[in-house]
Amino acid sequence: MEEEHFFDDCPICQAMKEARGQGRESTMEELKEAFKKAKEQGAVVGGEWFNE
Repeated sequence: MEEEHFFDDCPICQAMKEARGQGRESTMEELKEAFKKAKEQGAVVGGEWFNE
């Protein structure tokens, strides 16, 4: 993913950018935490994956 696809105010983008900076992909736990933060900031997230 190119740099312009990451937004500074998006917890999900921040997690993905950090992982990419370390030469890897985000883990499921990192993504779950990022989606949780996004939801706390008012983003609409849902589905069974987010309720685990």
